[in-house]
Amino acid sequence: MHVRRRSLVALFACALGLQSAGAQSTIYARTADTLRFREVTTMDMTMRTPQGEVPMTIEQDATLAILMLPGDSARAWYDALRVGVSSQMGSQQAETGSILKQPFHLRFDPRGRTEVISSPAFPQTVQGVSDLTQQFADFFLRLPTSPLRLGLAWTDTSTRKSAAPDKTSSTQSIASYRVERDTTVAGEAAFVISMRQQITAQSEGPVPGQPMRVHVATSGTDEGFVVFAKSGRMLGRQRTGTLSGGTTITGDAGSMEITQTSNFRSRIEVVK
Repeated sequence: MHVRRRSLVALFACALGLQSAGAQSTIYARTADTLRFREVTTMDMTMRTPQGEVPMTIEQDATLAILMLPGDSARAWYDALRVGVSSQMGSQQAETGSILKQPFHLRFDPRGRTEVISSPAFPQTVQGVSDLTQQFADFFLRLPTSPLRLGLAWTDTSTRKSAAPDKTSSTQSIASYRVERDTTVAGEAAFVISMRQQITAQSEGPVPGQPMRVHVATSGTDEGFVVFAKSGRMLGRQRTGTLSGGTTITGDAGSMEITQTSNFRSRIEVVK
């Protein structure tokens, strides 16, 4: 009887241990392998100036590499990057060769919350199109404190601020997620997670190559889905959204107000 009682106690303790292990949060796996992703983003923008509407399209096609380091550190870089702008005045491609392989230093915690500690020095042709210094700030799915399971829903609020000697920026996002279904990608079990996000952003700084400063304030929403492997890594993400707001440009000759609306679509997929 005593032996049997001890066995029952041991079985009960094991059951508690298994239950506790199952209740642990889903986290990102930290692997020694370099992870690679391809991101393709297209933004169709309409700017409304005192002289009339100016439509333009901004395209970015990048292959990015990320290496997890000890603790919450990570290093990332571009293996390839194309940034282009097309409008009624023609098409232009930004010079990006100088920033390939140049490191971003990141703080990347187990839930995927990412902070950019430092980034490469981008040429003015890139700065005039997009702020890629924050490339990884909103790249990864931010996981909940509960383990992922079908039907789980959660909300995540993120606020990012950055300041340099001549410019500042701040972004707030409120994202809602829900685990919709199971899937399999190249033989790997994963979840499909729907998402919807509200975004508010402001930035202020110099106009590259011009004696002027620009203040931009935008807000909007996007929605889409994330594919997250049960082994603990993001396999893909798709989003579409609309942002609108205003731009104020000031210089010695005075100031000019511009409003704009942007429709964008973005796709990220893991590169094998």
